Amino acid sequence: MTLNLSNEAILIQLGMTNINNALLNQVSAVKEATHKFEAIEKHIFDLNKSLEKINGYIAFSSTNNYLKIKHHESANRIQNAEFVELVEKWAERYKISLEKVNVSTYYILGLHH
Repeated sequence: MTLNLSNEAILIQLGMTNINNALLNQVSAVKEATHKFEAIEKHIFDLNKSLEKINGYIAFSSTNNYLKIKHHESANRIQNAEFVELVEKWAERYKISLEKVNVSTYYILGLHH
C-alpha cells in the first residue's frame, strides 16, 4: 500500500512543525534519492513511532539526500543494542536497504534493488 503523501504531510508525519520551503525542497530531494520511496513511506512513519520509545527518531541528513535513523548518543549500551536490533529487524522485514553511518545513525536508501 502506498500513501503518496504531499511533502508537507510527510514532514508532519515525521513530527516537524516549522515547515518552510527549504524543508519542502529537502523532502523532494529525499524522495528522488530514495529507491521506491513511495513504497516504503508508511513503514518509515511506523518506525519513527517505534523509535520514540527508545529515544530514537528519523530526520533529514544534513550532508546527503536521505532520511537518517538516529539514536541519541547519550544512550547507554543496552539502549544502543535495542536501537540496532529494532532498526535491523525493521529493515529486514520490509526489505529496506540501509547504510550504517556510525553506531547511532543509519541512512534509509530505499527498497532493495
